[in-house]
Amino acid sequence: MTLNTLRTQGLLLKTILLVTLSLSPAVFTQTHAASPVNALLTGLNFPVSLRFAPDGRIFYTEKDTGNIRIIQQNGTLLPTPFATVNPIFNTSEAGLLGIALDPAFSSNNYVYVYYTYRDGQFYTHGHIVRYTASGNTGTSARDIFDVTSSAPNTVYHNGGYIKFGPDGKLYAMVGEFHQGQQAQNQSSMTGKMLRMNPDGSVPSDNPMAGSLDYALGIRNSFGFDFDSSNNRVIATMAGPGSDDKILIIVKGGNYGWPTCLAVCNDPRFIEATVDFKQIVTPTGIAAVAPNSYIFGEYTTGNLVQLQLNATGSVLSMTQLYNAPGGIIAVELGPNNKLYFTTPDTIYTYDLPARPAANAADPSLVILAIIVVIASALPLVYTALHYRRKRTQTLQQAIQKRLGDERFQVAYGCAS
Repeated sequence: MTLNTLRTQGLLLKTILLVTLSLSPAVFTQTHAASPVNALLTGLNFPVSLRFAPDGRIFYTEKDTGNIRIIQQNGTLLPTPFATVNPIFNTSEAGLLGIALDPAFSSNNYVYVYYTYRDGQFYTHGHIVRYTASGNTGTSARDIFDVTSSAPNTVYHNGGYIKFGPDGKLYAMVGEFHQGQQAQNQSSMTGKMLRMNPDGSVPSDNPMAGSLDYALGIRNSFGFDFDSSNNRVIATMAGPGSDDKILIIVKGGNYGWPTCLAVCNDPRFIEATVDFKQIVTPTGIAAVAPNSYIFGEYTTGNLVQLQLNATGSVLSMTQLYNAPGGIIAVELGPNNKLYFTTPDTIYTYDLPARPAANAADPSLVILAIIVVIASALPLVYTALHYRRKRTQTLQQAIQKRLGDERFQVAYGCAS
């Protein structure tokens, strides 16, 4: 091999690496000259879930008070609640936990909330009720769904996040109410993701006939979202003292709890997409672009961007912001703004401009470059393979740092 050949290969390799770096999701996150984070409202009472009405209003729930509140189009908070759930059980993780607006809200004005209450025998119930919005007031409350804990006096792992999917069905996370074995009990609705018609009935195409269960083996989840670019459902799951997880939920999937904690290595179970060895308590998560997700961590207060490839493998994780008090809800709102909450504040985060809907997956572009060039330039493979190892090491270091920077946990990580 001549010196000129080596120089030529080196120049081509440099060009390829520059193109790779310019496209790689590991550095795809754009920076901002000024902080992209702004406090929308402060001094709030544990805003735990929020939704956006087509007319610009924001509906959110207060975990402990049972109040459903409305933020007007001009950003001011209405002093009178939309409705107040009563009675409510709000000890520890319990309370008014989830809210969803009907896909046909503009015409039917339906607002759904998930909350917990206690019966006379001290069993905890997860309950969904539907209100009809008459202006800024909730009327005509109708019971949609109810689930009961398998043991009395439970306070943890209530689930409560609800959201309508692109299929028009209402999805709900129900924790196992601190009774781990129920997550594998197919006769129980606890420890599951549920899928129901808007009236609470069982869809005919659910995995098991006559059952609301959509996925099982889930300890407790504080959030999920739908990625319309690939029909993916992505969710968070809190672990006991380690192994918090990010899951890709599939129809009928079993995620192993409590049979296995970390990597299952069992064909019966679906492995986590991300497994955190130390507690970060992932909470809300939002799909912000194809294969790109932003989630919050309650223990650390970190807002984190997760980039996957088309097959669901991790390309990168990037810390975007650190919030005081821990992050709870994370939702993609109008005008390419991300909304997230802490125990007393609702924030907005200005996202970079979205890539075009038909833009190529950066990882696929990189792969195509490598495949075309590698056969002619053996050095390219070696250099890129070395860079990949360094990238993996960096990603592992980031994950460790996210796990190490812990705050005192007041919500969502009880064992």
